[in-house]
Amino acid sequence: MKKIRKFSMAVFLLCMMFGTLHAFAADELLGTVVDGSLLTEETEVTAMAYPKARWTYLSDGTGTLAVTGTRTVRLSGSTTAVQSVDVIYVNMYLQRLVNGTWCTYYIGTRATEYNDYFAYITETGLSVEGGYYYRAKGSHVINENGTIESISSYTDGIWID
Repeated sequence: MKKIRKFSMAVFLLCMMFGTLHAFAADELLGTVVDGSLLTEETEVTAMAYPKARWTYLSDGTGTLAVTGTRTVRLSGSTTAVQSVDVIYVNMYLQRLVNGTWCTYYIGTRATEYNDYFAYITETGLSVEGGYYYRAKGSHVINENGTIESISSYTDGIWID
């Protein structure tokens, strides 16, 4: 019985120690900005991107990342044109912060529309590993009569336990 208590206490102390180190890593980075993304404790983050140059057709691009459950997220995005265009699409990427660098963790399905002004995609129930910050990156593209206009959107980072 004493061996079981000692073993249980050792496991408990190890869990406490690693749990504290795990939380410290998140707290240490919380509030910093990495490659334009603020690291937050939010459960949903959205970014809107507008062309810096005055484009003829591209209006904006939007990306959203939301926590939907324990280690599951929803990734969504849209591209909007000022008028109906030949081709409009949005492709969303889930990125994870690893050693100070955003790395692509998941490449989403591309939503492509023809002769339209709006493209939208949402993917739910995406599984992620805990212990990292994640953000959504959107690629927003329009092709009208051979003229290609594009922009990228980047959300802030959210911590997944």
